[in-house]
Amino acid sequence: MAKGIELHRSRDEAVLNRSIFRPRFDNDELEAAWMAERLETFKRVNSRSLIFLAIMSVVFAVLDLAVLNSELSVILTRVGLFVFVSILLVMVRRVNDVRTGDWLFASACIVGLGVTWFQVFLSLPAPQIMDWWLVTLAMLGVVFMVLTEMVLRARLSVAGTLLLFGLVVPFKVNMGWVEAMLGLNHIVIIFVVGWAAAWQVETSRRLAFFRRLELEQERGRTIDLLRNMLPTTIADRLLRSAETIAERHPAVTVLFADIVGFTPWASGRDAEEVVEVLDQIFTAFDKLCDTHGVEKIKTIGDAYMAVGGVPSTVGPTACSVVHLACDMLIAATDITAQRGTPLQLRIGVHEGPAVAGVIGRKKFLYDLWGDTVNTAARVEANGIAGRVQVTKVVAKQLGAEFDVEARGEIEMKGKGSVEAFLVSRIDL
Repeated sequence: MAKGIELHRSRDEAVLNRSIFRPRFDNDELEAAWMAERLETFKRVNSRSLIFLAIMSVVFAVLDLAVLNSELSVILTRVGLFVFVSILLVMVRRVNDVRTGDWLFASACIVGLGVTWFQVFLSLPAPQIMDWWLVTLAMLGVVFMVLTEMVLRARLSVAGTLLLFGLVVPFKVNMGWVEAMLGLNHIVIIFVVGWAAAWQVETSRRLAFFRRLELEQERGRTIDLLRNMLPTTIADRLLRSAETIAERHPAVTVLFADIVGFTPWASGRDAEEVVEVLDQIFTAFDKLCDTHGVEKIKTIGDAYMAVGGVPSTVGPTACSVVHLACDMLIAATDITAQRGTPLQLRIGVHEGPAVAGVIGRKKFLYDLWGDTVNTAARVEANGIAGRVQVTKVVAKQLGAEFDVEARGEIEMKGKGSVEAFLVSRIDL
C-alpha cells in the first residue's frame, strides 16, 4: 500500500486540507494512494447498501400487490427499481477507478430516487404524502450521507437532489407555505447534521490511513535497518519471534582483513579524513561480499571480518572467500592510490567449525565463536602486507585459478606452529 510515498511531515494539519466540501491530502501521491485504498471499501459498502435496497424493493412490491392493492404503475416501478439496483450492483463491483465509481453511483442513485419518488411516493393519497414526506426525506438523506461510500461532494449532490424532490411535495398536496418551510427547515437541519457526520468520518478515515502509512513506513525502515545489521534470514527470524538464535556450523570459512599501519597513519590525520577513508574502503568491501555471497560479520576499528557458509550452508565456500580476499586487495589498492594514502591490506583465511548466533537485546550483533575464528585472526596477524594468507585446509580446496605459495610452519601466539600459504589469482 503506497509504500513508495515519502512522508516528510507528520503533523496532521500539514498533511490534510480539511476543506468543508472537499477534504483532501496536500500530497498528490498520497491522495492517489488514498483513492486506491478506498476502492475495496467503495465496492463492499455500496454493494451491501444496494443489496438491502433490492430486497426492500421486492418486499414493497409484494406488499403493494398483495396487501395495498396499489396501482400497476407503482408495482412495475418497484420491479423496475429492483432490476435497476441489480444492474447497478454489478457495475459497482466491476469499478476499477473509485473516482469514476463515486459519480457513477451518485448519478445512478439520483436517477433511481427520482423515478421512485415521482412514480411511487407522489402517487400516494395526499394525506399519506403529508404524513411521510419528512420521514422519507430524512431517512434517505441519512442513508446517503452516512451509510454509503462516496466522496463528500457526491454525497452532497445526492442530498441536494433529495431536497429538490422535497420541494415538489408542497405543490403536489397544496400545503401551506409556512408548514412547508418549517418542514424543509427540519430537513435542511438533518442534512447538515448528516453532512457534518460524513465530513468527520471522511477526515478521520483519511488521518487514520495516513498514520497507518506512517507506521508501515517506519516499520519498513526498522526492518531494513535490522537487515543491514544482520543476515537477512536471521533478521527475519528475529522479526517472527524473540527466540534465542544459536547454531553450530561444521565448516565455515572465516576471513579477517586488517589495514597495515592504519593506527600511526590515523594519529596524524583529521578525524573526518580517517572516517572517510575507512568508510570508502569498507563500503567497497560490503559490495564485494554481496557479489561473492559472503556474509559480512563486523568491523573492529580498521579490521574487517567476513564469513562464508553462514547463516545457511551452501556447500564449499573456501574458493568464494579467497576470491573475495583477492578482490578486496585490488579495491583497497585502488582506493588508497586515488587518495595518495600509503596503506596496504593484510588478509588471513581459515576454515573449520564454529558457533554462530545473535547476542544483545538493544543492539543486536550476529557473531561467530570458536577456535576457527581465533585461528583466522592469527593467520591474518602473521600475514604479509598486500597478500592473502591461508591455512592448509583452505589451500587444499583451491582450484587451478589460484597460485598457492607455501610459507612453511609459522609460530602463532596461542596456536603453536601452523602451516601457512600465500595465495593469489593467476588471472591477475
